[in-house]
Amino acid sequence: MNDTSGGRRILFIVGASVVAISGILGVFIGENGGQVAAEISLFGLLSLPTTPLAFSLYGMVLSAALLGVLFGLVEYASRVENAR
Repeated sequence: MNDTSGGRRILFIVGASVVAISGILGVFIGENGGQVAAEISLFGLLSLPTTPLAFSLYGMVLSAALLGVLFGLVEYASRVENAR
């Protein structure tokens, strides 16, 4: 039995769940934030309209990118450990 396939499957399910929850929370935040301001500036680089779709997509993309980096670091650490 291959132990890595089970671990990867679990990480994929956790990652997909986090991205989905980020999208759902983005809808709620965008819906309520639209009443306060028409748009916000992100890090002075990007202007994001406060709509449910924009916040949902932003949350999903950001969480997917961060999880991708973290899972990549876990994969790298695992390979380094197995090489010893």
